[in-house]
Amino acid sequence: MMHWIDHEHLPATRGKVARLLFNPHGDMDGLLFQNGMEVHIPPHLSSALVRRIRPGDSVKVRGLRVRDRELLVAVAVEPSTGKPVIDQGPGEKKGEKKKKDASAAKVERWGYSGTIERPIHGPRGDVHGALLDDGVLLRFPPHAAAKHAGLFEKGQIIDVEGGWHKNAHGVVIAVDHAAPAGKALRQID
Repeated sequence: MMHWIDHEHLPATRGKVARLLFNPHGDMDGLLFQNGMEVHIPPHLSSALVRRIRPGDSVKVRGLRVRDRELLVAVAVEPSTGKPVIDQGPGEKKGEKKKKDASAAKVERWGYSGTIERPIHGPRGDVHGALLDDGVLLRFPPHAAAKHAGLFEKGQIIDVEGGWHKNAHGVVIAVDHAAPAGKALRQID
């Protein structure tokens, strides 16, 4: 839980949102700023932020910067309108149920090919996804990137297979098989 952290004393970073990042469950778990900075947002804050932030918006984030990465781990996110959303931990408030985007439940398996524009990181700086140059997000467990070094690097042309999740913000593929383009797919476990 983060309720013991005074977010007002953390450094503030402002940026313009280039895109929202989602996990395969339909939860927003990050932002990309136009300057290339990546912001990790705890997925339990998704419902409080997803309708308040759009590409092009200016956002203020208070959090911690991950060493050797252009990555902020958000403790508080302040959209251009309204009060900041502060990470109080993933526990639900009494009587409050987490609402899911209805389209997030629809999952199909697909194969897909594309060029990696950039890796996507988790809160510890480990690679756990990639953004393709056409906007499709690939997600996989952090250990997969370490085990398959070079496969998820910028510029790599890649073939993948996995659960295809589409919502109003785009497509996320929960990758379970991948390979360099034209090679036999390998299981990502």
